[in-house]
Amino acid sequence: MPEKDIARIDATMKNLVELTREQNTTLHKVLETLTETRTTQEFHAERIGKLESDKTWLVRLILSSFIIAAITAIKAM
Repeated sequence: MPEKDIARIDATMKNLVELTREQNTTLHKVLETLTETRTTQEFHAERIGKLESDKTWLVRLILSSFIIAAITAIKAM
């Protein structure tokens, strides 16, 4: 095999190695970003669930206050 072809193959292999390293670095960054995004989404979902739960209890408290006020008004008559 001519030395020119060997040099060309060697250069191609070095380029492939470099591209593979770049790809691995990029994939690692993407994985880190996805992990951060997932963690943030889970945190927000938990907060939203808690807020919805608090809102439900607030509505129940307000409704029970109206019912107690109505019963008290009826008894006072």
